[in-house]
Amino acid sequence: MISYNSMAERLMLTTVKIITSNGTGTGFFFMFKIKEKMVPILLTNKHVVNNKEEEEIKILFHVYDKEKVSEENFLVNFKIKWFFHEKYDLCFSFIGEVLNYIEKNFHKKIAISYIEEEVIMKDLDNLQALEEVTMIGYPIGLHDEVNNLPIFRKGYTASHPALSFNNEGIGLVDMACFPGSSGSPIFILNEGSYRNSSGIVIGSRLIFLGILFAGPTYTATGEIIMKQIDMKLTPISSVNIMTNLGYYIQAKAILDFKNIIIEKLENQ
Repeated sequence: MISYNSMAERLMLTTVKIITSNGTGTGFFFMFKIKEKMVPILLTNKHVVNNKEEEEIKILFHVYDKEKVSEENFLVNFKIKWFFHEKYDLCFSFIGEVLNYIEKNFHKKIAISYIEEEVIMKDLDNLQALEEVTMIGYPIGLHDEVNNLPIFRKGYTASHPALSFNNEGIGLVDMACFPGSSGSPIFILNEGSYRNSSGIVIGSRLIFLGILFAGPTYTATGEIIMKQIDMKLTPISSVNIMTNLGYYIQAKAILDFKNIIIEKLENQ
């Protein structure tokens, strides 16, 4: 049994495969700290939940056994309210109530590793134009079904991470992005050493860059279009050719949800 002690191993517990009636996508867990209160949320793309503010989803969770991640998994089917970002293909739900319900009624403690605000860097100017990146998700719905673990993909930044690509609040990565990868978190993940503007640094770092939501394709006639990363593989009449590039929403957009969360907490 693996220990889940390294950064990469812990990141395996940050994502879940979201299954709806329309296909599969990726969701991930994030933790806000608001006035000393910890608020866990589940994030994904709007189109993963079929652009519905209330959508039924199915998730296979990991379970703790005596404070260690066990080999047991727990399948949950539930309808939950989603809060939509005003601008981006991004939404979240309050997942704490679901976790509490599972623990109270089924006596299962769900094993989750949360992404936290500290790994969203406000200033990315010290990053290189070309950084190696890691994406965690479920391309074409694929995952380790026995161990219930996601797929790691490696690639590189295709636009400078400190800049907003075409001034749209998004970034571009050079990485194969397939249906099912929508909602996947993208990180700069270095364990042991990494390169910065000063040279080689001995140590580790984790920077949350953003959330995959779409990819540029071009048609057989040569037209370049931005296309959402689909949730399912469906034959279509037109020919869209993948470019092995992906658009991600810059991670700082998640912080826009903070006011919604504060308002909900005040109204409780």
